[in-house]
Amino acid sequence: MAKMHTRKKGKSGSRNSFYGEKHNWIQMSQSEVEEAVVQMRKDGLTASVIGIKLRDLYGVPKLKYINKKKIGDVLSENNIAPEVPEDLLALITKYKRVSKHMNLNKKDISNSRRRSLVMAKMLRLVRYYKRTGRLAKGWELNKVL
Repeated sequence: MAKMHTRKKGKSGSRNSFYGEKHNWIQMSQSEVEEAVVQMRKDGLTASVIGIKLRDLYGVPKLKYINKKKIGDVLSENNIAPEVPEDLLALITKYKRVSKHMNLNKKDISNSRRRSLVMAKMLRLVRYYKRTGRLAKGWELNKVL
């Protein structure tokens, strides 16, 4: 959904060339990697930062190569998944930042449009997450804003 409101082309058709193989340089077992993911989440890191740390510190290019599961699945199994998905949370913080700017600069029309586009993305994501069950049916965006 990153390219929804722009004219840029995106990454259509690109994929990782080594997808699906367990590499011989990975020295951690499945349980060790899972424990590291759980510990990093308990330290307060988000799923994307956990993936970056696994890549840079432990030499694990993707968790799916080892565990056949995504980071979010591992977090859900251990009941430490965040209540609000990470991409929605990023959009909420962006909306708050743009709204704060709009309160200070009332005549900034381009940022007024940006705020409405971010709100449209948020509403679309909330509908999707409610439909798929990642958010509760009674969850409201107004309570977070």
